[in-house]
Amino acid sequence: MDYVTLASHAIRQYAPDQIFTASQRAKADAAALGEDAVINATLGECLDDDGKLMVLPTVERMIRQMPVEDICSYAPIAGIKGFNEAVQISLFGKCLDRFYVESVATPGGCGALRHAIWNFLNFGDALLTTNWIWGPYKNICEEHGRRMVTFDMFNRENTFNLEGMDRAIGEILAVQEQLLMILNTPANNPTGYSMTKQEMEQTVAILKKHAAANPDKNLTFCLDVSYIDFAGSFEESREIFDAIFDMPANTMTLLIFSMSKSYTMCGMRCGALVCLGSTAESAAVFKQAMSYSSRSTWSNAIHMAQKILVDINLNPEIRERVSQERAVFRNTITNRGRTFCAAAKEASLEICPYQYGYFVAIPCKNPVETARILMDQHIYVVPQAQGLRFSPCTVTTEKCRKAPAFIKAAMEQTQ
Repeated sequence: MDYVTLASHAIRQYAPDQIFTASQRAKADAAALGEDAVINATLGECLDDDGKLMVLPTVERMIRQMPVEDICSYAPIAGIKGFNEAVQISLFGKCLDRFYVESVATPGGCGALRHAIWNFLNFGDALLTTNWIWGPYKNICEEHGRRMVTFDMFNRENTFNLEGMDRAIGEILAVQEQLLMILNTPANNPTGYSMTKQEMEQTVAILKKHAAANPDKNLTFCLDVSYIDFAGSFEESREIFDAIFDMPANTMTLLIFSMSKSYTMCGMRCGALVCLGSTAESAAVFKQAMSYSSRSTWSNAIHMAQKILVDINLNPEIRERVSQERAVFRNTITNRGRTFCAAAKEASLEICPYQYGYFVAIPCKNPVETARILMDQHIYVVPQAQGLRFSPCTVTTEKCRKAPAFIKAAMEQTQ
């Protein structure tokens, strides 16, 4: 092609992002027909019943009152003063003493995923994760010369598929020196499933077993907890962390932290890759490596977002106020999700097990065709490899009640 000088690795099949493409079509549809005539269940943003973006009131006030120096100035590469402490308090309620914790600021959870995939896999290696995932996992792997391998997330009892995970870990370690397994829980995107403490304990036991059997290989366990603050009470959603202890010397545990959901700051692009280090030395090496990667890609993350995180979490009074505001949002989204689930049961529409969170997943043999049929009826969902994703976070309770019958009918047309 004339006047195109891309390197060979950059010449690939380009497809529009399905989520944002569907959302733009839905918005155009709503502008023409009115909001009431359209169900736009595409994006992962909290919208109120009037279709307006839900932002935590305290966060909005802090944004509007922020001094310009904290808005426009550079932030240190790993994060501003107090950032690591603020991340820990946000995640655990306190600074942990049973781990050596280091956090490196990133542009949202997506940046944290990028750092994990680039730094904990070798070129050509495969990331291991579940088959129900956030689609860009695969894109990030391909962009950085890695692959993605999945195992079925659910077993026949519709609980977490520990046996499939165990088998997949063994298969990866048979051919790779590095294992990176990312599990998105609690409030998984796209299913809304949260692993139980018992499932996490068994997961950690399986990892320890493989680490002992492969002492010359490196195993990295990464929990993507981007939706943790929309997964029930603080105590309930953090139970999984109690399962992580006495990790072997050839393992490292990471967390993906995102301000997009917990602080309703999707557009501010701030998060962190967090290391639960077993030694001070391992945590320090992690921070050095991630800081180098940050400087070599985006340089540093948004100063203002980091300042808001620090100012909230290092002030107990403000933190409690934000927690109360967030609970209102969480309850709204959870009630919408459960309304959808109840209506799905009434319509005999099979869905993945949902507990909490922004999304509900519907297994579907012809997701693209089903989504097209629904689009003709002004209902917008996201087709994925395993089925459809519906976003209760973006639509009213009444629309959550109406949608399952339409989805069921559309699926029947494709069978």
